[in-house]
Amino acid sequence: MKIIPIIGLEVHVELKTKSKMFCGCDTNHFHAEPNTHTCPVCLGLPGALPVPNKTAVDWCLKLGLALNCSINHHSFFERKNYFYPDLPKGYQISQYQQPFCINGKLGDIRINRVHQEEDTGKSVHLNGETLLDFNRSGVPLVEIVSEPDINSPENAKEYLQKIQQIVRYLDISDADIEKGSMRCEPTVNLDIDGHFTPLVEIKNVASLTGVLNAIQYEIDRQSKQFEKDQIEKSPTNKTTRGWDANKQQTFLQREKEGSADYRYFPEPDIPPIEFSDTEIEAIHATIPELPDQKIAKYKTFGLSDYDAQLLADDQDFATAYEKAAGSNPSADFAKFVANLFIGPLKQPSLSINKINPIHFQNLFNKKSELSSTAIKQLIVESYSSGADPLKIAADKNLFQVSDTSALEDFAKQVIAANPKAVEDYKKNPLAIGFLVGQLMKISQGSANPQLAKEILEKLIKA
Repeated sequence: MKIIPIIGLEVHVELKTKSKMFCGCDTNHFHAEPNTHTCPVCLGLPGALPVPNKTAVDWCLKLGLALNCSINHHSFFERKNYFYPDLPKGYQISQYQQPFCINGKLGDIRINRVHQEEDTGKSVHLNGETLLDFNRSGVPLVEIVSEPDINSPENAKEYLQKIQQIVRYLDISDADIEKGSMRCEPTVNLDIDGHFTPLVEIKNVASLTGVLNAIQYEIDRQSKQFEKDQIEKSPTNKTTRGWDANKQQTFLQREKEGSADYRYFPEPDIPPIEFSDTEIEAIHATIPELPDQKIAKYKTFGLSDYDAQLLADDQDFATAYEKAAGSNPSADFAKFVANLFIGPLKQPSLSINKINPIHFQNLFNKKSELSSTAIKQLIVESYSSGADPLKIAADKNLFQVSDTSALEDFAKQVIAANPKAVEDYKKNPLAIGFLVGQLMKISQGSANPQLAKEILEKLIKA
């Protein structure tokens, strides 16, 4: 039996504008006193008129362009009608027929649309009662809807991580799934030997790992269910299931509504929105170099794909690396700097302003005189204090002894004290490692190990 998962993702990203989507209320609802960031517009009171937030609209287009979408020059908002306690108007202002951004692509995954809408309030269940907090009501969202081109839970997680990374590079949201500023609703069904199982949308997934686990659970559940009932996908058997993170399983919430159930119609209080080519080009010009572009650039420096991805993972980290390495580094220098960033400098609070390119160049020029351990220690101390790492090395006697006469004296002592190891080396050249270790020991780690090895070999063979 051949099973192919068919997975689509709807990703909601909460924009970090200062004011809400259609009013001037503060968007910072986290940890705020309930119902303190509200007004007649976001409470849905009669007569209150919405005014679109231009920054939010621009950011929606910016994300769409970053995801290779086409922009609809003529667009409009619509009312999505449904009843839920945390939706005070009885409808959500969203987009359906003419979203701002359409037909995008991220890697091999097609993106159907990137559209704008407002968030709902929040239901708080406490002691058997449900309380409503409308601080979140009206906060601007963008929704990224993929086509069902994803075929595994791992690919779904990777796609989400890329969306999260791009959103953060654009600086339009912190995209924190645990905080709720990025939310994901997977849609899953299976192709089982050409038979398609009923479509299921999964709600309440609150982490990247949760997305992976929820999709995998649903794949297993649908496979077993199809073996029992042989029921195939139809327009009338879509369902919505919730994800229980404690039990690690999905549960039935409701029969899934279709678009007709929402009775979409154009928002009468907001005129249609027109975008000129000039406006679109101006927004496009604000898009920074994105992760995939940085990865491609770093690979031209001679870095491995793995190292390039690690460096590009965070925008500030990547910028700091580029400041240290320069715009056109040699392959050796690019790798040297990359190893320091991926190693001792890999920290969440790295400050670009504290990166001094000269310090990296100085260390690189003297790397033959310093151990790898010393180099790592020096770059961390230099970053923390701002001091020249070479001065720190001199003050702490970290430069390796490369004086051949001094090393010959050490080597003679080692050879005289370890006759058996010398005989072992004559039978097996790999045994030189022990003798080098002994020389490093009596030199208190100050000897240049490569030069020490060469001198030991020369003296033994003499």
